[in-house]
This record gives sequence, C-alpha cells and structure tokens, in this order.
Amino acid sequence: MSETYQSKRERWQRLLETLPVGLREQVSLRNVEAVAALPPQAQERLGEAIQAGLKRLPRAVEQLRVNPNTSVADLLIPPVQPEPESPSPAADFPQHIQNELADLIQLCFPDMPRMSAEALANADVMDVARTVAQAHHQLFKSNHLRTDFVVMVLYGLMRQSLESLEEVIEQTPALLQAFNQSSLPWKPNDWRKQNA
Repeated sequence: MSETYQSKRERWQRLLETLPVGLREQVSLRNVEAVAALPPQAQERLGEAIQAGLKRLPRAVEQLRVNPNTSVADLLIPPVQPEPESPSPAADFPQHIQNELADLIQLCFPDMPRMSAEALANADVMDVARTVAQAHHQLFKSNHLRTDFVVMVLYGLMRQSLESLEEVIEQTPALLQAFNQSSLPWKPNDWRKQNA
C-alpha cells in the first residue's frame, strides 16, 4: 500500500523535529529525509554553511553524504560544470516543440521577451520539458488513444505526475508565488484526496 501525502507529510514533520534546532527552521519538508540521514557531524556542518549563506541545500547535502568532513567553504562554492562536448540536446527536438515551449514560457512569464523565451526553451535546463512535450505529441498521435485500458492508464499516469508536481509546488513558497504572479492557473488537484 502506498503512503498517502498526509502520512508522508506527518513523517517528514516528525523527522524535522529530530534535527538540530538550527536546522529545523532552514530545512524544507522535501529535503528533511536527506538531511536527517546525514550523520550528526555533517548536520552540524550543514547548519554552519546555511548560517554562512548556503543557498543550494540539495547539492550540499549530497556532498556531505559523500564526505561528512567537507568544509563549509567547499559547501559554499558550487562545483564547476563541465563544458558540453556535443551540440545542445535541444537540436534533437523538432522546431514546433521549441516554439510550443517558448509560447508556454511566455504564458507563465508574460513580461519575458520572445527572444529570451526562445533561448530558455532551447537551454539545457529545459531538456525534461522538451522530452515531456515530445511525449505528449506522440501520445495524441497514437492509434490506441481510444482504447479504454490505454486511456485509463495514461490518464492515471498524468494524474500521478500532476500530484507530484503539486506537492513540489505546495512545499516551495517561491513556486507558489510564481504561480500567483503568472497567468497560468494554479488549481490544486483534488484527486489524491479522493484516493487517500
């Protein structure tokens, strides 16, 4: 039986209470499991790094998981990103996918100039969005889209994805603020409550 969102949230809250006082107010629920799994020495080092201005908690937690003795200075310095050796993966996607993403970016961020939206649509950070957009196009071209078991399973997958995204949004104040400032509607999914 899968864990409901409410029970998961309660478990995360209990874990949060086990953290050192200095970390409790700094760690979001989505990161609490990873932080709680760190040894006490690494948790203390993480607290020091946060007080020193750490902004990227997941990367620092991973670094401390690998080496609990990582210095605060090393936690504050982001790792150097290797230069890509091959052309951008965006080149592998059809132009209509790039255009669709640029349109969506401008819908979400109406003040963004078109040239900036197109550049963002082609950026590596949007690889997953391009892949999903291409999968959606393939989905609606399928000859099996009118088959009941195919549609039911696809619909279930989409709802699960939406539920997971909503959890991330609900746990991230900056994302909630972005939705409130966007023309993209924020309407949480009630499906998970029906099946809880």
